[in-house]
Amino acid sequence: MHEEGMQILKMLEAGKISADEAARLLDAVRDRLGEGETRHGKSLRVRVTHPKTGKQAVNLSIPIGLAKIAAKLVPKKAKDKLQDEGVDVDAVLSQVLSDNVGKIVDVESEDGNVEISIE
Repeated sequence: MHEEGMQILKMLEAGKISADEAARLLDAVRDRLGEGETRHGKSLRVRVTHPKTGKQAVNLSIPIGLAKIAAKLVPKKAKDKLQDEGVDVDAVLSQVLSDNVGKIVDVESEDGNVEISIE
């Protein structure tokens, strides 16, 4: 899945597809290749909800191995925005690389609530 997953992440980074579309594509690739979460263990889950309605805008789950690769693709501008919101990007990446399981980021802002966890 490495090559297909990278193509999906590059399309996401370029703005050609949304996070929801990327999640669906990654799930389809995993299903096709028989690479469900139970086979490979942990996954990185990102959930974004609207602060007023509580409606989920993003629910993305990707295998940890792919998340490690994707971390290298995060634009500096996005990292800076996260830093401005109080998210220590380096600490998050460190958690992704560790063997820890559980919630690693929980940010509430006027733009949306973001939860990142390793499951």
